[in-house]
Amino acid sequence: MIVVPFRVTLLEPLLATRIAGDPNSALSYPYVPGSMVRGAVVNAYLRDRRLSSLDAGDDEARRLFFDGRIRYLNAYPIDAEGHRALPTLRSLFNVKGERSPLYDFAHEVVYEVGGQRAQFVAASKESQPFCWIANDRIHFVSPQRRVNVHTTRDRVKGRATSNDGAVFQYDALEAGQTFSGWALTDTEEDVTLLTPLLHGIQRFGGSSNSGYGRVSVEVDAPIEIAQKPWREAPGSHDEIDAEAVFIVTLLADALIRDPETGHNTWDARSALQEALGAAIEHVQPSEEEEQRSVWRLEELGGFNRTWGLPLPQMQAIAAGSVFVFRAKEPISKQAIAAVEWQGIGERRAEGFGRLAFDWQQELKLVVVDAPKKPPKGSPAIQLSDGPAKTLATQMAKRMLRQELANKLRKTIYDTRIQANPAISNAQLSRIRVVAREALSNGDVERLTRYLTDNVDKRRPVRDQFDRTRVDGERLSRWLEERLTSPETVWAKIGAQNLSKRIGANVEVATRGNEALAREYTLRLIDGVLTRLAKERRKENGGDR
Repeated sequence: MIVVPFRVTLLEPLLATRIAGDPNSALSYPYVPGSMVRGAVVNAYLRDRRLSSLDAGDDEARRLFFDGRIRYLNAYPIDAEGHRALPTLRSLFNVKGERSPLYDFAHEVVYEVGGQRAQFVAASKESQPFCWIANDRIHFVSPQRRVNVHTTRDRVKGRATSNDGAVFQYDALEAGQTFSGWALTDTEEDVTLLTPLLHGIQRFGGSSNSGYGRVSVEVDAPIEIAQKPWREAPGSHDEIDAEAVFIVTLLADALIRDPETGHNTWDARSALQEALGAAIEHVQPSEEEEQRSVWRLEELGGFNRTWGLPLPQMQAIAAGSVFVFRAKEPISKQAIAAVEWQGIGERRAEGFGRLAFDWQQELKLVVVDAPKKPPKGSPAIQLSDGPAKTLATQMAKRMLRQELANKLRKTIYDTRIQANPAISNAQLSRIRVVAREALSNGDVERLTRYLTDNVDKRRPVRDQFDRTRVDGERLSRWLEERLTSPETVWAKIGAQNLSKRIGANVEVATRGNEALAREYTLRLIDGVLTRLAKERRKENGGDR
């Protein structure tokens, strides 16, 4: 039994769409699903072997992707100390109005605190989807998200129109975050095949051609279970005696079918009993005590790119659900370890059905703040030349460009434009084409030559540029100032001293970066001219 750890770093926002929210929007899971990891590995496998599709009769393909001999676990966020967070327990409750402590009702349903009857509410899992528990301390981990608003574009015109311009939004995971996952296998041969395929993953999720989904995947050294004890949750487990009560926590969504009806069910007892090979029963509530098991059902869907169709929707037992059972006969440590290794239910190859026995040990947990940065006085990491430094440089550049893009959009939106009498559509179209062609290599001289040869030397055209005002200046003068001194673009968009740093020796900045200044000068010009063209269409009575 071998564990292959991998880490996913988001270079662009990630859209791992779930069934939730408004139909005119897409809401991402707060983690990288194992099904998405498996799908990306399939794509890498097809690309590596130059195949158009998988052969259902190929034993290697079935072993790698379909029959559950390799299981691709969900990649969950990591905290500042490098811990892979786990789904927040649904059995956690706190006194209403108090943040701490939390009480785990799987151990005991609490009614009084300090001798006083208290009103308890469930700890919010939506805003705190992941946690890390160490002894009687718990801190929560919440991935950063980004909400982008988009409009549908007419396929012919390439822009929104009055007939085709619906507004929708994407609630995605923010770029720059790292998620940790595992692939579980039984043979070294699979590790040899799997490692380069994981390294070959470049994109995840939806809208991958629209600025979403680019990732970097790092694979750590495999862990052999025979040499080093391993389980997905921290701690260890002992054998369970007959009549002993034990707690089972789901570390991922689980798809369980009722053996009699064949329908999806909330009751994991039958599947767990079959996997353990021992009889178990639910701990039933008594007159003095309420139900200690706490679970939730969630709608589960997906999309099959090969079929080009959505997957059938099913109800799954949600991650973080907690069940309290009583053993009717002894359960060995080997049986527990086997179930934790294999999981239960359907679609285990995609990371479903993961669980832990007696993970939580304390009734009362004190909430502490999650570590966010290294302690004061700790030196920043010095990155040596190599893949790590190259990746850090790419990430810093991406972060810088993202902030520059936001500042540029705001500047274009805030620019005051007066185009009455307006510049002609023909002149606008010509200069926009030249500006976009020059943008490919930051060639501001090309746009300058065009203005000199086709605007300055032609009086009627020059008059059109002079009559059009941008921020109170003649358009001809405004363009001349931008192209003569490209470095002034940083002051124009408010990015004079903008920089991004990773570690001690990786930094990218706007100051002194002439190539970047030329590029964003052309982007600013193109954006303002695009706005000017839209103003022209409004004045002419809408889309034509």
